[in-house]
Amino acid sequence: MSDDGAQVILYRLALMEKTLTAIHEEVKRTNGRVTGLEMLNAEETGGIKARYMQRVILTTILSGVLLTAIIWFGGHVVTS
Repeated sequence: MSDDGAQVILYRLALMEKTLTAIHEEVKRTNGRVTGLEMLNAEETGGIKARYMQRVILTTILSGVLLTAIIWFGGHVVTS
């Protein structure tokens, strides 16, 4: 192989290295954005689950209060 051929190969390898470095930097930025989106999604999902649990607890408490009121009212109607 001639010296010119080797220089062409080395030049092209240098270009490939620059391109790969640029691609690597872009991949790191993209991964950072994806990680941020995943964190936002997890936060939103956690909030939805927390609100669901709050509704379940509130419904249970209100059901108990309503049942107590019905039993109390029924007891007073029967004894009157």
